[in-house]
Amino acid sequence: MPTVKDVAQRAGVSVATVSRVLNNSEKVSEQTRQKVLKAIEELGFKPNLLARNFRKDKSNLILVLLPTIANHYFARVVKGIEDTARKNGYGILLCTTQNSPEIAAEYLKLIERKQVDGAIIASAKIEINFCKGLDTRRIVQACEFYPFLDTSFVTIDHKRAFYDVVDYLIKKGKKNILCAIGNEDIPSEFERKEGYKKALEENGLQFREENVIRCSYGWTELYEKLKNLCCLKKYDAIACSSDLMAVGAIKAAKALGLKIPDEFSVTGFDNIMMSRLYEPSITTVAQPMYSIGEKAAQILIDTLESPGAFEKQKIILPHELKTRESA
Repeated sequence: MPTVKDVAQRAGVSVATVSRVLNNSEKVSEQTRQKVLKAIEELGFKPNLLARNFRKDKSNLILVLLPTIANHYFARVVKGIEDTARKNGYGILLCTTQNSPEIAAEYLKLIERKQVDGAIIASAKIEINFCKGLDTRRIVQACEFYPFLDTSFVTIDHKRAFYDVVDYLIKKGKKNILCAIGNEDIPSEFERKEGYKKALEENGLQFREENVIRCSYGWTELYEKLKNLCCLKKYDAIACSSDLMAVGAIKAAKALGLKIPDEFSVTGFDNIMMSRLYEPSITTVAQPMYSIGEKAAQILIDTLESPGAFEKQKIILPHELKTRESA
């Protein structure tokens, strides 16, 4: 039996556009409407009336859950979400969880109350006990990915990305490399640690747990930890899990009189604007932040517009190593 997705492919339009034609929306040009109607006729498509009931009581609002708005990384992700939502006739409700699963669960109840149509979760802390009974069709994960949620998701290969940056440091002659990450309960942080470990082992270097420093994503905590690390001079590099962490590492190295990058190399993660502007500019892993938000929003909107065509999507976007002065 043909689906809305089949009609969209035949007509060369998005699933959302097919849905607008089925719902007699004025947002579709007559030319596009005729293309869709022709595809419907050729395929013998019949709308799923049960699925269309899913659209009742629409708010045209998408909930966006972030751990914080203080991290510049999320600004670009949200921009991708907002641009895509607006283009499709939706607004966004931006909420922060402060990495609290309880707060995230409270916000997600807005879906049940029909105050929002769906949610994009970019929050770093979600727990299974707080997500029972959720309609996973109405949720897309962005940036992070928790398998127990069983939703569509858009992210990067965090393990491979961290492997690439550590392997780069080793190829530049660095042998004693520290790793600075956040909480390993967060999937991306666990994966980055695994990438660090794999890069060392594949290059004949030994992984040591004591060389892994856990701290917040800002610069101050790592700065204090490294500045007070009496043996920092025995290391020749550090791979950090955020660009702000990298700033803390650079400041600590400078305070100890280490020359960057000759005596001590530093890498970050995310490629926020500051990584280009800081002195020295920071070698980092560039995430396609805007595209993550854009694709997550489009997946959710396509589902909200045509739930009968729901198909869980797993999208891994490419990352890029940006080499600069710090390494």
